[in-house]
Amino acid sequence: MCAKQSIVVVCNRSIIDPAPPSTLPKPLPPLYYRTMNSAYENATCPYFTAGTCNSCSLLSIERGKRIATKEALVLKALSDRGLTPHVIEPIHVPVSPWGSRCKTKVSVTGSPRCPSVGIVRSDLSTQDLSECPLTPLHVQELFITLKEVIRERNLTPYNIEERTGELKNIIVMNNHDASQGIVRFVLRSPEAIPHVRESVAEIQARHPWVSVISCNIQPIPAAILEGPEEEILTHQRSIEVRYNDITLSFMPQSFMQVTHEIAEALYHRAANYVRENSFSRALDLFCGVGGFSLSIASSVPHIIGVEVSPMAVESAHLSASRMAASHASFFAADVENFLSHSLTDQPDLVIVNPPRRGLSEGIRKRLLDLKPAAILYSSCDPETFARDVSGMTSNYHLKTLAPFDMFPMTNHCEVLGILETKPSRL
Repeated sequence: MCAKQSIVVVCNRSIIDPAPPSTLPKPLPPLYYRTMNSAYENATCPYFTAGTCNSCSLLSIERGKRIATKEALVLKALSDRGLTPHVIEPIHVPVSPWGSRCKTKVSVTGSPRCPSVGIVRSDLSTQDLSECPLTPLHVQELFITLKEVIRERNLTPYNIEERTGELKNIIVMNNHDASQGIVRFVLRSPEAIPHVRESVAEIQARHPWVSVISCNIQPIPAAILEGPEEEILTHQRSIEVRYNDITLSFMPQSFMQVTHEIAEALYHRAANYVRENSFSRALDLFCGVGGFSLSIASSVPHIIGVEVSPMAVESAHLSASRMAASHASFFAADVENFLSHSLTDQPDLVIVNPPRRGLSEGIRKRLLDLKPAAILYSSCDPETFARDVSGMTSNYHLKTLAPFDMFPMTNHCEVLGILETKPSRL
């Protein structure tokens, strides 16, 4: 049987299990404590208690100090690079961490008879997390069906050591009210696509909110979540997700922030800053489906977005068309190449939202050459954020740092930095 300094205070979880909580620094006194979030500070998890999953590393922190610990990690990343923002805003945390994920990524291991959906540890041992409390209940129910599909269709989970099998990962995304969702089967080759196709009607009949089902092909024997090739198996190709006063389209390969509630706060903060200032031309780099671009569309008359994923750019065009935002243009291109060879406009506002690795040296140099009046830097890694910003301090000062708890109960944090040009010296 299968086993289940002078600071003014205004007050990509991974499938591979992270380092144990013992590596976390000791919590420092809180920068700001907006509220004693009881749902957050008193949360417990059976997987963590049993020692089978350490992903939610803040569960090891004393209750009442968890949010403060996350704040301390952000502050340490800044201080290690000698950065002192003029303002550090209150950290935005979800009402409750449990059930907050709108994007869930799991590895599929085991056998067709006894599949497991969860994590693969660094020693290649596995843990089923189909009832992870971060995962919404409707997705937990979906996992029950997907395990049945794996058994019935004889979809062989990928074996990392032997490099055999077909089904590597499953990625689930859902919209703001769980009325629409995407299910992606990440396969080693196209061989299993017909078996997945045969299951589409059954999955949608049992879970009507699943609007889009696709297969992604990732043939490389490495810890890479997905590959470039995607085959959509349903008539519907995208879902619509509401963020504040805009609606974004998402196709299977589109980047989606993992916690909808916090993504709304992130886009709202960026839009407020732009609304309170005057910009005429915005350049949105690593724009994804256009979350930042379209959030500021009512305030900026000319917007260019650049994103390497053609599917994400297609989604951005769909959203812009629906909003009648014809002044927002999106290009599928490598960001560094676009900056070097295709950019003709001179932006006075640049928004960057790079992957965890941050900005390349070439991109940082080009931004300094462009000399926009302001840079909004959204990052899922405070350390690479601090590295990049510290290299721009000759021309810019970090006016504001706003932390966002995009990854509840983990030591990861999203940050939004507002950089403005320093006054010129005579």
